[in-house]
Amino acid sequence: MTEYNAHIEWATRSGDDDELVDALVDYHPAVSRGARGHVAAEITLPAESLRQAATTALAIAETGAVRAALDGADVLALEVLPTAEFDQRNGLDPMPELVSVTEAAEELDVSRQAVLQRLESGSLPGTKVGKTWVVQARALEPFKPTA
Repeated sequence: MTEYNAHIEWATRSGDDDELVDALVDYHPAVSRGARGHVAAEITLPAESLRQAATTALAIAETGAVRAALDGADVLALEVLPTAEFDQRNGLDPMPELVSVTEAAEELDVSRQAVLQRLESGSLPGTKVGKTWVVQARALEPFKPTA
């Protein structure tokens, strides 16, 4: 089974957050307000497919306990995605180790200019930050000289 995250918003701007958390406790809820002030929750659930996750999330959002916590409000919006994608979208991946152009040149046993040429051509993946380049350390692996 795969873990999925669901973002659910209900068509209400009021409700008992504590009751809603209690109603969703099995799904590790985070309750908040959406951009337009509607009650919202993020939940995590296991499912065999995206379709099953969406169907299950909607069923959870419409349970009696949830509806009671929100005075019978209907679901307004539902977004479901794999937890890995959710984490990436929310920047929850740890920051990768970054190296400078000079450090990359040392690792690859080439000149600094050679690294810059590879970065400019796109043959070495990197990101320009201001006027300088940074490279993910793991991106150097395929280019390292063999011993």
